Amino acid sequence: DWLHGSAEALLTVTNLLIAYGFKTAMTTGDSTSQPPVLKFSALGIAGLVAVLAATGTGTFGLEAHAPFMFGVGDLGAGVVSGLGLAKEPANALSIPTWAIHFSSVFEWIFAMGLVWQYAEYTGNPKWKGLTWGMLPLHAAALRGVAACTYHFFYNSPDLSFLVALQAGLTCLGNTTIMLAALRIALSNGWQFSDLNPFKPKEEPAAGESGPAAASVTSVTDGGDDSVLLLAKLSALTVVSAYAVKYGELALSLPFQPNAFAACLMVAAPPALLTLNYLRKDQDSQTAEA
Repeated sequence: DWLHGSAEALLTVTNLLIAYGFKTAMTTGDSTSQPPVLKFSALGIAGLVAVLAATGTGTFGLEAHAPFMFGVGDLGAGVVSGLGLAKEPANALSIPTWAIHFSSVFEWIFAMGLVWQYAEYTGNPKWKGLTWGMLPLHAAALRGVAACTYHFFYNSPDLSFLVALQAGLTCLGNTTIMLAALRIALSNGWQFSDLNPFKPKEEPAAGESGPAAASVTSVTDGGDDSVLLLAKLSALTVVSAYAVKYGELALSLPFQPNAFAACLMVAAPPALLTLNYLRKDQDSQTAEA
């Protein structure tokens, strides 16, 4: 659990940086700024996780089911029993690890929405393709519901096909994001010849900052400020973690693995997101007509 949660923390940091980048680009019109503190913080967290992975067992004596962040927030066995809930298996995720999973899922959904907004603010519809390209990763292991579903059933061997499904969706998602990024680059004037490291760089004409930057429109975000958004995300993450970790103990389903139910749990959230963006796309086309 301690290694699991630490690895998921890297995804959370990545998602937050992606969301911050797009939100900053839309509110300031600057799509190139990279505050050094963010870069060094990300590198520092990656370094800490690497050190923990290398020393956790030998130096700190962390065992296979040692909880991430010492299991802060976990209810005691006596409390769980007093609530009339079933006993958890040894491999049940801790509250911090469940929280980091849900945090990754919610942040990725938020980032998808920001990419879609960025397409509208820049007037470049190719960015919407990136939102669609991010969808398989939402359903996959890295930032999605397949992993959460597998953990919901306590990693039952009867549902081991979910592991292969995660890998397949991850591969698909990486491919679709790569293709979407290529379409964006080509729409902004990038050429395959730019891959040549010895090609002389062309300086933009006076008053221009490149095709990508020139199309960015500075906007004022009329929504919640960053602090309030972070507070909402944190609250949603904590509530979801407790609801799943202890709510499932009142059910028989997690202890009786069902392939149909698992597939439904994996398919439902991405399907709802797909319907949402199909509706948004239709609304955009109607408004342009």
